[in-house]
Amino acid sequence: MSKKYYFLIFGLMLFAFMGLKAQTDNRQQFNNNGFELWVNEGNASVEPVHWHSFKTATGSFSGMMAQQIEPSSIVRPGSVGVRSVRIYPRNILGVTANGNITSGRINAGSMTPSGSGNYNYTQRNDSDFCTSISSVPDSLTVWVCFRANNAGTEGRIITAIHGDADFQCLGNGNYYPSDMLCALANTTFTRTSPSKSKDYVWTRVSVPFVEYPDICTNYRYILITFSTNKDAGSGSTSDELFVDDVLLIYNPGLGLGPVEQTEYELPLNGAGLSVEVPYTLTGTMSPDNINADPNVVIAQLSDANGSFNNPVELGRLVTNESGVIQGLIPNTIPDGNGYRIRVVTTNYPMTSEDNGENIVISHENEELYNISVTINIEGAGTVSGTGYYNMGDQVTLTANPLNYYRFSGWLENTDTISKDLQYSFIVERDRQLTAAFYEYQSLEGIDMPIVDFFPNPVKDVLYFSSAQQINHVTFYSADGKEVFSRQLDSHNKFVNLESLCQGTYIIRMTADNQVITKRIIIL
Repeated sequence: MSKKYYFLIFGLMLFAFMGLKAQTDNRQQFNNNGFELWVNEGNASVEPVHWHSFKTATGSFSGMMAQQIEPSSIVRPGSVGVRSVRIYPRNILGVTANGNITSGRINAGSMTPSGSGNYNYTQRNDSDFCTSISSVPDSLTVWVCFRANNAGTEGRIITAIHGDADFQCLGNGNYYPSDMLCALANTTFTRTSPSKSKDYVWTRVSVPFVEYPDICTNYRYILITFSTNKDAGSGSTSDELFVDDVLLIYNPGLGLGPVEQTEYELPLNGAGLSVEVPYTLTGTMSPDNINADPNVVIAQLSDANGSFNNPVELGRLVTNESGVIQGLIPNTIPDGNGYRIRVVTTNYPMTSEDNGENIVISHENEELYNISVTINIEGAGTVSGTGYYNMGDQVTLTANPLNYYRFSGWLENTDTISKDLQYSFIVERDRQLTAAFYEYQSLEGIDMPIVDFFPNPVKDVLYFSSAQQINHVTFYSADGKEVFSRQLDSHNKFVNLESLCQGTYIIRMTADNQVITKRIIIL
């Protein structure tokens, strides 16, 4: 049965099981790079789809070659797949034939392991034995588990990008035709555990590509080989190499798209004005062969002088793709004509250039009074109620301590004017207050409340677990507005958050008369 037929049978099932790839780059990858799909299972000709060993070899000695690969259920840590490939050597007529698997094809043309008739090659006239590529990745990454009899034994990975030829990686370490070699990722690795050990220890290998622009820049094909020994005909027949999740890494890039609007007049009331921040992501973000947190793209606003030393978050998206952040310029932003916008990412961490043009921010009514608050310890808590108000308006400022901190009071000109979490007054002038917090984890006689919630980020349902009684939970938006509140009456509860929009929220929980605040992202 053909490999294409098997691929059609298993393709949809595998896609549903593994989900979408994490990386955003759509450039070339190896087919079946997790070795999940196999053909001819149950007989000696078993091979992973688009990967090949001695059973599909060419050459005058190919008929003497035995099978040296098989599917394995031993997979790398954190894998979403259920299979890897096991590669092992054999003794053939007194000669050690190294375990060997390639994206191309093997030619067995010599009984001497390093003979010129033994090589792996790209066969261009058969799509099953060649992999196209049109650019050079930054590196090759792959998980290996190498169990070898001798501690000094080294396995090998050779990845060659070459021009338009049936390119050969020869058993003696050379390449033919040599003038078709464009780039090479070549490395050896030592055993991860002894061959008779009960342990299957995995390691992630990353190999950078070295380009040869003086030789060839006609990038057409990529040929990779995994071998149980760096030297042909060496090693022990008890050695074994497991390979899983091969991934080409392309350098990530972040760019800010055009911010069309450069003047904003903030309204008298409300949260502020919406702003669209387009951005582009290229390259490999959140590689799917490593366990990493989801990438977050964050739009930021500078101060009125264009400095991002203490940026204001306009909005965020959890994504690996290019897009547009629907942000909000808060009503609390002071007037100014030198603001700038940029975007940053969390995984891989990058910062874009700013928009390159000054942004003017003003308020509708020049008679408004600015009520602003600074926090004495960064990350100690949040404050709601700040902004611009008319003369005679009543303002209520609310302090929300975060985990490990408590609130000590409101200060103005170093004088404490209130110790309550909420402070209300009538607007008569601009006021600049300080919300003072202190860390209470180290105070004697105070036990930290233990409250867990999961998952975070969350889409629909958020679950709570606590050793203490959770009495009440309240959600606040990024600008400090209360948007959701619920009374709880047991130690393990959940809340449905389908009514809340995507974004970042502050949760304020009351447990055994103690207040805990945490940050959460809703997808």
